[in-house]
Amino acid sequence: MLKNHLISLIAAYTKNGRVIGSDGKIPWSLKSERNRFKKICNNKKIIMGRKSFEEIGHALPYCTIIILSRTLKDAPQGCILARTLEEAIDKVDETDDTDNSNEIIIAGGGELYRQTIPFADKIYATEIDIDFDSDFEGDTFFPELEEVEKSGGKWQCLEEESHCEKDLISGKEICYKYLTYTRIV
Repeated sequence: MLKNHLISLIAAYTKNGRVIGSDGKIPWSLKSERNRFKKICNNKKIIMGRKSFEEIGHALPYCTIIILSRTLKDAPQGCILARTLEEAIDKVDETDDTDNSNEIIIAGGGELYRQTIPFADKIYATEIDIDFDSDFEGDTFFPELEEVEKSGGKWQCLEEESHCEKDLISGKEICYKYLTYTRIV
């Protein structure tokens, strides 16, 4: 199913706890992080779960989005709908390839990350150094790489780049790192 594809995960998560969301929402908004997403995903096929898509709310002009959902009846305008991961991969193969890339980007949520990380080749991570108020509890998490390593896969960090910027939601300065991991065979 995935032999001819490079599988990459893209995720932003908290350094402590690996939170990626709460109540179907991303609890921060960083302009440069969105720009990185656009740069990485440009002219690629993106597979994401329904809740992750609902956070975005619309098709993106720079990529093809395949939404994985058992509950949606129809694909949102400009997107493709799949019921299973296998069907999503088949739909990747059926779509026109504008950049001749064999890279498929997995863009959340938590369950889709857990399903695909065992055979992922690369991870584009944004590790956010933020501590939320005691009122905040995340309910969606990015898997621990150590769990995958126990099953035979090792990861190497190829790139690490530190930044700080003002969060568009809270107005507070947030520091974060871009990390790019690749699987060591």
